[in-house]
Amino acid sequence: MAMTWGCVNYRKKTIKEATDLILERAKDRERFYSLAIKMLAVAKERGVRLIMENPWAMQTYLKANFVIPPTLIDHDRSLRGDHFKKETAYWFINCEPTHGKSYQPAEKVRVLSKKGVVKGTCSEERSMISPDYARNFICDFVLGKEQNYTMRELDFGS
Repeated sequence: MAMTWGCVNYRKKTIKEATDLILERAKDRERFYSLAIKMLAVAKERGVRLIMENPWAMQTYLKANFVIPPTLIDHDRSLRGDHFKKETAYWFINCEPTHGKSYQPAEKVRVLSKKGVVKGTCSEERSMISPDYARNFICDFVLGKEQNYTMRELDFGS
């Protein structure tokens, strides 16, 4: 949305001011996109294990424009103990995710957070991953370690 004149952050700007901000944002996006591709290429070529994370909302640039699809999309981080119900994509390079099921309801799930310090950005609070979610993600998808909140599957020996 921040790439359109209709963005709420530009409501008090002239068309020229909004256009300049959109073009500046486009330059920043191109720079960071190039760095992400270079980082993944270096990791792939050198055999470095890497896990990259990025929000996966409808307007996310990487959703339509990345060199490879994500390995895993967590559609609701609050199910693993995060404070926000937020879709997040992960790219696993030179490694495969394990598939644990540490479902731990968050103490309090929030949709909105404080406004960011800079207009047009979300707060640091919304960008951070809760310690519970980080532990559950690492145990479920990196280490494959069963823990207290793991849901066991029934095996009927088919």
